[in-house]
Amino acid sequence: MISNQGKGAPASPVDGHVHLHHLSFVPRTLDAARVNFEHIAGARAGVQGVLLLTQAASEHVFEQLQSADTLGSWRFSAAANEPQTLIARQNGTAIAIVCGRQVRARGGLECLALGTLQEFADNQTFAETVKAVRASDGLPVLPWGFGKWLGKRGDEVQACLRAAGNRALYVGDNASRLAMWGSPAIIRQSQQQGFRVLPGTDPFPFGGDYRRVGGFGFFANTPIDERAPWGSLRSWLSGLAESPTAFGHALGPVKFTVNQLGIQIYNRFFRSKA
Repeated sequence: MISNQGKGAPASPVDGHVHLHHLSFVPRTLDAARVNFEHIAGARAGVQGVLLLTQAASEHVFEQLQSADTLGSWRFSAAANEPQTLIARQNGTAIAIVCGRQVRARGGLECLALGTLQEFADNQTFAETVKAVRASDGLPVLPWGFGKWLGKRGDEVQACLRAAGNRALYVGDNASRLAMWGSPAIIRQSQQQGFRVLPGTDPFPFGGDYRRVGGFGFFANTPIDERAPWGSLRSWLSGLAESPTAFGHALGPVKFTVNQLGIQIYNRFFRSKA
């Protein structure tokens, strides 16, 4: 179980690992995010919450949204001072959508590039990928993945963390893991070593998994400037000495099993058609 909000009233909840998957998913995903954000932090003026997109090479939903005025009951406009951010509005609620990428490195590892419009080549070494993300001024995150941090690959994760250092690389936790197992050991160890952990939902592209968006993430204890939400958030994150306060819960055993079986079927039969 991830810790709850704790003392005080943080400025905004942030989901640090979001896929919209397809343009048709956007209105229902934003509806879910609004409900989850309001449940976690209460309704508020200004930016209700922030979604940090991690688009894979085949996903270009953010780019499609840039030319969409409305979808469903949501209206979209560019953040005044930030090309990588859109503001989605519905009946007085505003949610910031920040573009970012999910880059596949060699050996099955991934690197998230938060807060950037730039696209990156897959299948580079992890060190090369992190270097490219940092050069783009994106925020590099090494995300947890089921089965991807075990055995020799787990040793490689540890080596990557040591090589990058705890001020250059963040670690990603996500709600797609099994709650009863608790936080993965490498995440706990990386926190002890000074790495900052950024949680997010990492929703799957099937089974209504979009409903989880906004329900797992971290609190940003800083005002979010609607003209430049990512700039506000990134400046605050860069100054943190430890991980931000997390919120939400990972999956129960039934949902976890369904999702793991589902993603195997999806990857085998549907990903190439997506």
